Amino acid sequence: MNSIVFGAGGYLGKHLVHALRASGSEVRIPATADGNRIDLTEPASLQAMDWDVDAVFLLAGVTGTIDSFIQYEKSLFGNNLILLNILDSIRKSEFRPRLIFPSSRLVYRGAEAPLTESAEKLTKTLYAANKLACENYLHAYSAAFDLPYTILRICVPYANLLNREYSFGTIGSFIKQIKQSGRIRLYGGGHVRRTFTHVGDICRLTMLAAQHPLTLNATFNMPGEDMSLFEAATLIAKRMGGAAIDDADWPSQEWRIESGSTVFEGSSLLETLDTALSCNFKEWADTV
Repeated sequence: MNSIVFGAGGYLGKHLVHALRASGSEVRIPATADGNRIDLTEPASLQAMDWDVDAVFLLAGVTGTIDSFIQYEKSLFGNNLILLNILDSIRKSEFRPRLIFPSSRLVYRGAEAPLTESAEKLTKTLYAANKLACENYLHAYSAAFDLPYTILRICVPYANLLNREYSFGTIGSFIKQIKQSGRIRLYGGGHVRRTFTHVGDICRLTMLAAQHPLTLNATFNMPGEDMSLFEAATLIAKRMGGAAIDDADWPSQEWRIESGSTVFEGSSLLETLDTALSCNFKEWADTV
């Protein structure tokens, strides 16, 4: 598989590039002729792109929940506009690579029962609204111009296979708190549940989905393990010297945008790809 990876410098991007190259795939990381980073918010920056590849992985983007309100232009440009610029550039070319887009758990209305791909949507932040809009852009360009895509909604990634830094997201926050204070602070006792997926499984399933005919123009939840934040924090705290876990009240603003439990029903992707998860959270936590 020949591919282009946007966002190769980020957490998921670095891991995916490593996994693609380890599998023997040819990977292109876009840059201008003089080696500078392409500005995806400027259509002219994409004019020289060669889209003659099998897949385009769009892992570039701007994350943040409350920040998406405070810096709404940055969130809009860094998510929606860059996708539209890429889609428009591909539309004008003679090629039709499949675009692989990572979406978010935050497009769903939270629920205690596992969420299927068709479960009710509710966007409580501009970031979530931007992600859902991006999914719709892909549907629209596919219908109008035969641009193929695959959407993979990811809940909580964990692990780092490239170095010892764990700075990303929920798990990174737990580890950072332990290192700084010897404690983990959980809002509401950490009773909300999430689906946790090892980054190795994310990369492997993403590569398989990028090539499979039954994932074409379709949306899937990334499978993983169902745990509460408290359960995940307890496993990490135990490994890192028995750190304490503190129950904290939700800050008002955080509570207003909290989704509640978001646990994925992820069997559809596994069944489609005829595979299974390779990694286990407890085994990983024992190596932290």
